[in-house]
Amino acid sequence: MMRAFIRDNSFAIGFTLLYGILLAWLMHHHELWPDETEPWLLARYSDSYGELLYNKRSEGHPNLWYSILYVVTRFTHNLQALKVSQFIFAVGFVFVFLRYAPFHRVIKVLFCFGYYGLFEYGVLSRLYALELFTMFLVCALYPKRFTHWFLYLVLLAVNAQTHLFGLYFSGVMGLLLFTEALGFWKNVPFREKISHKKLAAGILIWTLGCGVSFWSITHFLGFGQPHILDPYKIQQASTRIWQSFFPVPEFTFHFWNTSYLKTRYEIPLSILLVLLFIYSLKSSRLLVSLFLMYAALFYFFAFKFELYLRHHAHFFLFTMAMFWVSASYNHYPPSIEVKNLFSFKNRTQLFSGILLLAVVAQALTGLYAVSMDYRYSFHPAKDVAAFLQKNYPNQFLASTDDFHASTIGAYMERPIFNLSRGEMRTFFDFDDAASNYLTPFQNLQWAQALAQKKKTTILIISSKKIATEFSPYSVKLIKSFEYNYILLFDKHTYLYLMEPNYLQKPYLVAGTPVALPAAVNKQ
Repeated sequence: MMRAFIRDNSFAIGFTLLYGILLAWLMHHHELWPDETEPWLLARYSDSYGELLYNKRSEGHPNLWYSILYVVTRFTHNLQALKVSQFIFAVGFVFVFLRYAPFHRVIKVLFCFGYYGLFEYGVLSRLYALELFTMFLVCALYPKRFTHWFLYLVLLAVNAQTHLFGLYFSGVMGLLLFTEALGFWKNVPFREKISHKKLAAGILIWTLGCGVSFWSITHFLGFGQPHILDPYKIQQASTRIWQSFFPVPEFTFHFWNTSYLKTRYEIPLSILLVLLFIYSLKSSRLLVSLFLMYAALFYFFAFKFELYLRHHAHFFLFTMAMFWVSASYNHYPPSIEVKNLFSFKNRTQLFSGILLLAVVAQALTGLYAVSMDYRYSFHPAKDVAAFLQKNYPNQFLASTDDFHASTIGAYMERPIFNLSRGEMRTFFDFDDAASNYLTPFQNLQWAQALAQKKKTTILIISSKKIATEFSPYSVKLIKSFEYNYILLFDKHTYLYLMEPNYLQKPYLVAGTPVALPAAVNKQ
């Protein structure tokens, strides 16, 4: 027993150290993009926690990741602290998985060093590493859920604060726990009698955790888009199970969030995987739990938002989690011989065969993803910021849109004036009521008015090329960033210098005439 304990710990610690070294090196070469820097900017430029909750009202995520970054930004404004925070939780979920997951060691290593473990939830600094860390802790503690009743419920409540899909997972796992505690299911391993007071307190913790998460997601946005019956979205949602297990992209420069197979192949393959999971997962209670999670995901992707592979991956993650906890019911043997992985005689070994194929595909895709991210820039913001800091460190900066310029401002550690809103901006939001979308020439018109007001040259940051040869203003293109960037959208940046020249009227400007916002006159 002691030798096995030491052996398991040595395996987990050794590969976690290797993972940490590789991840730190890869993160050093990764260029952040707006979805990564937005939570950081919201946290940094919020003067109070209440202001943070207001500023993030349009984010559609629970508060935990933003709260952690809020604490971090009270001590440092160095953008590298964002990557450090991501690194800690990525290393955390890898260690928990390597140490406690009941899968074959080859499977565990390939997952951690594959597309999800190393690139999507490792290199990219989003809230998903935090979600996986708490989800895997829930799975690891599952055999002791009755003996460590309150700790398990607190973990469920914390996991619900990480992401909407964390809420899905915690909601279903809480229902499973309480139905077992109330005797709804027979043959519950490790079950201990729970007093009525303890049960009521547990339900309260779980309800509050899930309720706070749901409120933080929906209290401003409501329930998002209406439930529209869109055959295309339903068709695409039907491919996501296969894509989540086998995220093989188009091997092109813009590989991110693409899929190699055609939809007509992915739909039947997804159905086949579901049938194999039904056959492999012996426990009816876990099948019901997995069905509820799948139903919630499918509904969201088919009737709300299509989203991207990092979201679709939860089909894979939830399935893996259910087979993980099935080991507590003696349905999933911790030690599996590789030669028997694809045997139909042992249903759990069949799943291990599928899982092995999936993590091999993920490992190959991950190798391609990290090599591309190392060789090429992911997003232009870092290059733009370096150019501006070197050549125009004190120039007044104005942008044509918040989303594009926010990460540039994050790298430069300074706000940037937004022309459409007529104010200094530090982060972007999706409040359409406050937006005033301008044509390219209207942006030039407002930039000229701003230059005249301030009696200084304005440097314009634009995500779109402007035909300045048709402009009546003294404006010139000084730098184009049209290199190959992995991110398919928001991939170009153009820098213009606008001189405060006073024009003879009348003059023509393409686009609908608009008045200069009052906020500009106050600068």
